[in-house]
Amino acid sequence: MSLTTVSYVLSGRLGGTTRISQPTQDRVHSAARQLGYVPNRAARGMRRGRTDVVAVAITDLDDSWDRALATAAARILPRHGYQPVILLGESWRQFMLSGGADGVILGSVPADRNPGDLAAMAELDSRGVAQLVFSDTLQPAGFDVLAPGAGSASGAEVWAEHAVARLQDRLNGQTPADGLRADVGD
Repeated sequence: MSLTTVSYVLSGRLGGTTRISQPTQDRVHSAARQLGYVPNRAARGMRRGRTDVVAVAITDLDDSWDRALATAAARILPRHGYQPVILLGESWRQFMLSGGADGVILGSVPADRNPGDLAAMAELDSRGVAQLVFSDTLQPAGFDVLAPGAGSASGAEVWAEHAVARLQDRLNGQTPADGLRADVGD
């Protein structure tokens, strides 16, 4: 069996002029399972122009709301086909500006966003990177805003569901460029 055949089968590129029989596809998949093959997400992302990664940026794992949001998002994102990456503190800016993820969910912080965050958010917007921010005070500016209000950490699952749905809309180009502001429960 040729490397080209294996590549076509494992990458899912079976359309067009390339026809690979079902028994050959089955043999390739069987061999891949036996060998423990795991696709290289970075290589696939370069080819597709997407990482299928969503960053969840939080301030502090000791904060119950941040911890609950990270836990809920890590559980929900894979159901939508995204690999979650949890980022602490200000590391999210460098990660996102280097192209580390297709989108980012920014948890709220007590004093909202600092000037460095706002500059990074503006740059990401200019690149078309999907962003969703939890904030009681920010207004949309190329990103969506969900207002968690005075809710508790126990509501993080609901907030994370809303965040993933809104971010997925933006990743699919279904959200207006100026953004959307909504209270959770809208």
